[in-house]
Amino acid sequence: MKLTGLAFVLSLLLMALPSAQSAAAPDVIGEWEMTTLSPVGESTNTVEFRKSPEGIKAFAKGQQGERPYDSTKVEGNKVQLVLTIDYEGQPMVITYEGTLTDNAINGSADFGGLAIGSFSATRKEKK
Repeated sequence: MKLTGLAFVLSLLLMALPSAQSAAAPDVIGEWEMTTLSPVGESTNTVEFRKSPEGIKAFAKGQQGERPYDSTKVEGNKVQLVLTIDYEGQPMVITYEGTLTDNAINGSADFGGLAIGSFSATRKEKK
């Protein structure tokens, strides 16, 4: 009898878990000021997340204009951005992986498997 009661309580707890995990994730859409720390220094640029028919797309914005990230993945509060840059005449794939809160994204940056850095982004105020 005790085991049946315990099994019932455990089943109730397990049923409650998915609803807790499905709580609304913070909204990433908009412009963010992103600072990247790499072995060659610190750089800051703007990242804009936009909704598109295919999902969420991210764009790097700077003095030279705007370009899309190779891929953008936002699942819950996890964000992954992939961007290929020209580094000393060679392509380098940078993969950013971070955790999203209401007004910040913080995480790591992998520079083509050659080095690891970090990044942080803060939401820009809407104009």
